[in-house]
Amino acid sequence: MKFSSRVYVPVLLALILSAAIGGWFLWQIKSTVFTVESTFKSPVRQMNFLKKLFPGNEPDRLSSAIQSTALLKLRQGEILELKGEWKLAENSYTESVNAGGGVMALKKLALIQLQRREYDAVKVTIARLKEENPGSEDVMFYEGLLHLILGNTEEAGTVFSRNEDSPHSHFGLGLIALVKGENTQALNEMTIAGQGSDPAIRSYAETIQKAFSEFALFPDGQEIHLQTLLAQALARINQCEIALPILNRVIAAQDRYRDAWIVKGFCEFTSERSSDALKSLEKAYSLDPEKPETQYFLARTHAALGDPQNAVTYLQYALLNGFSPESDARELLAEYARELGNTELALEQYRLLADAKESSLESFERYVNLAISTQNHALDALSLSKKALLRWPDDSEALTLAAKAAFSAGLPEDAKKYIEKALKLDPKNPKVLEINAMITKSSLTN
Repeated sequence: MKFSSRVYVPVLLALILSAAIGGWFLWQIKSTVFTVESTFKSPVRQMNFLKKLFPGNEPDRLSSAIQSTALLKLRQGEILELKGEWKLAENSYTESVNAGGGVMALKKLALIQLQRREYDAVKVTIARLKEENPGSEDVMFYEGLLHLILGNTEEAGTVFSRNEDSPHSHFGLGLIALVKGENTQALNEMTIAGQGSDPAIRSYAETIQKAFSEFALFPDGQEIHLQTLLAQALARINQCEIALPILNRVIAAQDRYRDAWIVKGFCEFTSERSSDALKSLEKAYSLDPEKPETQYFLARTHAALGDPQNAVTYLQYALLNGFSPESDARELLAEYARELGNTELALEQYRLLADAKESSLESFERYVNLAISTQNHALDALSLSKKALLRWPDDSEALTLAAKAAFSAGLPEDAKKYIEKALKLDPKNPKVLEINAMITKSSLTN
């Protein structure tokens, strides 16, 4: 029995399209895992400005035996944490723990719960960490840190003194000395901790030591200058709850100390005290209205308070005053502009990001995807996608981007040429197959 071409051709096309779409979804899942993992393996990855201004330690690595879901959730949490999405980061770390992430995931979860002042929750996490690794110095460290943050200095000292040979103990005792204002003792403890074998504790201790070293460059420096440097160092290692009381003492002694207000505002912002952060940063702004870091954090704080309009304004000020890294501010500015429906401003930022010397293909994709969603920028999208091709002429995804832009600009024949070359370079790339299916379907319809 013969079937008419009117029957089997549509059926065949439907099967091809279904396979392409199914492949695309599979690729999306696999590429998400790959992207999140490779992001934290790359030594040249551009990190969020909060990480650059107050750099912490490299993320801990899970062993290869850990399930990919646990690893994926851990890395997602790290990305969200760098973006300032702390509640979502905590949720991701919790999911990593539940998926079998083990000690590394529990440590990440405990730290962010301390940062978010989830003290009841962190007690549960410490108990789980104790079950996973009884007798661990990490357990002692988090227990002592919790006591110290809650103001139980004596209890913290008792916990940190359990193992006097441990770098964790010396670091914890150094923190207690900082809280008490016993700077000589603090430096001695940090020096010993910095000679230990634990890389994280060693890095933390060295950060504190650098604050002492910087102050030593100013023989006539005032005590409040040292206290501010130490508070900033504590902020860099995510110990804002310990830094804030120190900053309050500094401000009580000198109310017009700009840098103390900036660090205070940063710490309040990262610990989700947005209203307090706004007051502190506005004070810093009144003392020096042209400092770009103050303007940047004011923008972040206004955004956290649901005010993207002021966030846009302060980010524009920060960029005018030479804020660095510029890319971080422009990415946020584009995000807030889109939230306000200001597509032109968002496109302007994406174009500037794409035109930057060391931009990635992702920067071009963001511009093109936004531009083709509007009525008047399809040709602009095509023009920028051609610039991407000049930089990556033999990249299948750059060719796919050009095909998408050409198709949206009403140039299906050009789109076909780009996609044919992309298919030759990477015939199984689901992203290429998706655009090819879209172009094929359109040509059949027409």
